[in-house]
Amino acid sequence: ATNIDNSSRKLSSNVSYSKTFKGTPFSMGINMRHNQDLVTKRVDLPLPDVSFNVNNIYPFKKSNKEALENFVVKYTAKGTNQITNSLGTIGDVTDSIIPFNFDNLSTFLRNSKKGVKHEIPISTSVKALKHFTMSPSISYSELWYFEKLNWALDESETAVIVDTIKQFNRIANYSTGVSLNTRIYGMYISKNPDRKLKAIRHVVNPSISYSYQPDFSDPKFDYFQTFTTTNGTVIQKSRHQGFVYGQSNQNKQSSMGFSLGNNLEMKVQNATDSVARKISLLNNLSVSANYNFAADSFNLSNISLSANTNVLNDKININLGATLDPYQYRIDSIGSLESNLGKFYETKISQYAWKDGFDLGQITSFSLAFSTNLSPKGKEKDADTRSKIAQSNISQSDKEFLLQNPDAYIDFSIPWNLRLNYNLAYSKQGRQESNITQAIRFNGDLSLTEKWKVVFNSGYDLKSKEFTQTTININRDLHCWQVSLGWTPFGAFQSYNFSIGVKSGMLRDLKLDRTRGFFDIR
Repeated sequence: ATNIDNSSRKLSSNVSYSKTFKGTPFSMGINMRHNQDLVTKRVDLPLPDVSFNVNNIYPFKKSNKEALENFVVKYTAKGTNQITNSLGTIGDVTDSIIPFNFDNLSTFLRNSKKGVKHEIPISTSVKALKHFTMSPSISYSELWYFEKLNWALDESETAVIVDTIKQFNRIANYSTGVSLNTRIYGMYISKNPDRKLKAIRHVVNPSISYSYQPDFSDPKFDYFQTFTTTNGTVIQKSRHQGFVYGQSNQNKQSSMGFSLGNNLEMKVQNATDSVARKISLLNNLSVSANYNFAADSFNLSNISLSANTNVLNDKININLGATLDPYQYRIDSIGSLESNLGKFYETKISQYAWKDGFDLGQITSFSLAFSTNLSPKGKEKDADTRSKIAQSNISQSDKEFLLQNPDAYIDFSIPWNLRLNYNLAYSKQGRQESNITQAIRFNGDLSLTEKWKVVFNSGYDLKSKEFTQTTININRDLHCWQVSLGWTPFGAFQSYNFSIGVKSGMLRDLKLDRTRGFFDIR
């Protein structure tokens, strides 16, 4: 694939190969990328990116113990060797770029960024107290590097200097957690056979979780170095700052999370209906937050709220989202210059908003979206998809994403779709002026044949009075895979791209595509 961005005059190419070993949980992939700035002559490319995956394995699936039967482990390994002709600071030049040719290949390889990343998540689930599902988990990751940084104070002891040590070393990070969730059902069934309303069902999904991670900046791990300068400034530096897979995790985490989801639907039967029809009143209404016991301040996170429902016989979908900041803001000063009149300078303080009165906090962001699908078949499929998502066991964050983005899934069985959306977004921090944006978005698709579909996406920003980024994609269905050719014809990000990928795993698990995960062995 090749992509040219005319605004920044950059060239990029990418080619990938992947293989799944039939009858096994093993798969591998090799990726080659090339990025070049046509102005500065900088070239970046990996030689190569390699990945190896062992998908979900249930080693004790034949056990008669539930905890062992549901025990699942997965393994992922990634490796890269990234080379560049930008050698960084040399003398007074902060970004020294040398010609990209074979004569300099040994220099590129010597200065390449190399690393290997391993990830092993382990989890299980078991029934607890009859009506609850408890899911403990352990996550382990390990980074392999072939050099590390050694920091030290300079002669004046006012700043730090660094030296690079060429030796193999590794970063081992781990965390553990447990979640407890259940479903609470409320049901009303009408005893009057003549009433149109036959039944109402309310499903509540409460969930509580706890996660723990040690403080890997502790000197015993030797992932960070801490110094105190002569003026009393404390400086902490990572031994792997700027490395290809990043540095070690930092800061102790001892966090408890809370979430509460709701789903409400009813059954009605008119005189013309042969059977009762199910109508979704509330696809989702959720609230979530977490509390970090290990934090020095601001232990409680922002509180997230979201809601999704259909109105007018599923003709219009409404999506709401909001973020509540539970902390107070202290005014430090108010702008006195004419050009600065009314501008607040303030600091967020670790004190709850409700401490000094009946105030739950400040809504720092709010979004409202109305959407509809002008295709009768598409509208029916969107409503069915939302119903399946609402009743599924996927995480609350996945539910919210899929409910907000029904077009994330390309359905080749629907001849055409044309979705219209109105989006309103509001944001405000402390006493600063609020920011409000409005946009109309339209997207859709058209099936050229049973396996070929054209997809387009565009919109109009009502505030800036200009079209938003417009994309056109041609997609080919390859059963478990999907090929896409995309084009952005105008705007600041004109480009084209080509990709081949496996269809969405989340939607397969919802039986919208496949009945189970493609590689899972059970």
